[in-house]
Amino acid sequence: MQATLLSEARPSPVVRSSDEGDTSTPRRKRNVGQPQQLELVLADMVDVAPKDDLASMEIPLYSLSKNKDTETRVYQRGNRSVRIIPSGEGAATVFDKDLILYVASQLVERMNRKLPVSPTVQIQTYDFIKATDRDDSRGGYENILGMLRRLRGTTIETNIPTGGERQADGFSLITNYSVISGKRSFNKKKGENVERVLSFTVTLSDWIYNGLLELEVLTLDRKYFQLGKAIERKLYEVARKHCGTDKAMWEVGIDLLAEKIGFRRDRPKFRSELRAIIKADTLPEYRMALDQSRRPDMVVFYTRDAAALSKHIRTQGCYDWFRALETKETLTA
Repeated sequence: MQATLLSEARPSPVVRSSDEGDTSTPRRKRNVGQPQQLELVLADMVDVAPKDDLASMEIPLYSLSKNKDTETRVYQRGNRSVRIIPSGEGAATVFDKDLILYVASQLVERMNRKLPVSPTVQIQTYDFIKATDRDDSRGGYENILGMLRRLRGTTIETNIPTGGERQADGFSLITNYSVISGKRSFNKKKGENVERVLSFTVTLSDWIYNGLLELEVLTLDRKYFQLGKAIERKLYEVARKHCGTDKAMWEVGIDLLAEKIGFRRDRPKFRSELRAIIKADTLPEYRMALDQSRRPDMVVFYTRDAAALSKHIRTQGCYDWFRALETKETLTA
């Protein structure tokens, strides 16, 4: 039986991103009557909608790199700042965030059902892999430990509040993890014994957990987990955050967008990457376009809902402008 979902926090109705837009605190719906707290809960909710914490959706908290990323990164916009300090294992990646999304989805669903919650969650690896469309081969199980180490080892320093509270000290995305069961065997490719994690526990940081308790979340399309490139995932997150549930279109400067998603190469390379994604047209819910009539370029995200898009264009009187955008159709013509 499907649970009735609680209302989610929505971003302010921003059409175009700006420095000023980054200084606002997302609106929150306070959870009336905090749920009962336990020392540990099981991740046993089935077929739940993916939930993303608002605080991390438009900041480059997770690395886009496929390789070990040991570079300290700083993001500052308006009065909000974030410093990300990797450990020797490398920075937590966009794909490592799957675990945070999975745990967030479990905890929000428990709150929807008026069940007790806890920052510490016990997880069966098989369930996690299936829910997030990850590799279910032997390698998928072997990669769990590296993911846990990066999430635990990456230090975050930020003044961005969650649940109405600021974290004065540096913190990790997960404060602890523990492997409950696993199998150790020799991996020929790596030339070493590797642990295949079968079940484990994680404890979320207060920064993430406080936001979940106050339902500072948005629902993601399940197709998010099918996006194979980190940059695609981050672009979708940013669009989802700014479009919310009722915006047909959102514009953002190309340089500001690069900052928001953590793209660290030059503008021509970023523009090239964006064009490839526009042509591939892979993002759930939204399509993308480039407006090269501005300097620098503007990136446009717009809904796949034809009726909503048509209404927006008609209301704004921007038909000619929209036709002139660099879209999938013009790039593949």
